[in-house]
Amino acid sequence: MTLDTEIKADERRDKLLVLLACDPLIDVNRIEMNSDLLSPLDVKLLVVMACEVPEESLAWFRKNLMPPAQLRRQVAAREFELQEHMFKVSKRLEQMGYELDTRVERGRHTGEIIVKVAEDAKVDLIVVNRRAQSTWQRLLVGSVGDYLARHATRPLLTIPPCS
Repeated sequence: MTLDTEIKADERRDKLLVLLACDPLIDVNRIEMNSDLLSPLDVKLLVVMACEVPEESLAWFRKNLMPPAQLRRQVAAREFELQEHMFKVSKRLEQMGYELDTRVERGRHTGEIIVKVAEDAKVDLIVVNRRAQSTWQRLLVGSVGDYLARHATRPLLTIPPCS
């Protein structure tokens, strides 16, 4: 290992590893990072986008609506769309000066995916943007932010929705 490699490794350890849970519905142009709080000089981002594939609904679809091959194609198409969106998100964050890694993960529930990735990567902080949901929507559909507040073992920063 050369001296340059050792210095670069030390520099990487000085940065906080922050998991940014990216909403696949967010407009790329609306992505803003508070540079005072999460400066590109102080953090490295692990941007995660979840491709939800609920097992229960898959079984229902298989039995009632579509053949398994068609369902697999739809899930793969959705994952491809998310990969394309992730590319745009990563370009935007790189333009802001952030060092980052990206992942599109497939799983049953977005919150579970984020908690698992956070634990596996041993992140220092999880950042999630809260959607503008009514109380009824949050009660009926649920909220990723609420799930993370209950289940994440890593520190969590929830950013309120943009007005």
